[in-house]
Amino acid sequence: MFHLKPYKPNILTAFGVIFLISATIIPIQNLIVWGPDFVYHFYTSTVITAEKISIGVFLLGITFILIGYKKQIHLQ
Repeated sequence: MFHLKPYKPNILTAFGVIFLISATIIPIQNLIVWGPDFVYHFYTSTVITAEKISIGVFLLGITFILIGYKKQIHLQ
């Protein structure tokens, strides 16, 4: 069974949290400035936009956090 022990933060989880925060700021900012119709268009258009990049940054942040937890488990 997979059990999480008391966690000691490391650099990967810190970067993961920073990436998650920055990935959520961009769509929220564009929702406020442009409105939901334009943001939906930004997500569905064929052009590379900041919203599409924020999806990649969000996935990268989750990956960093998971690698940080995995690294912590292997160290113990």
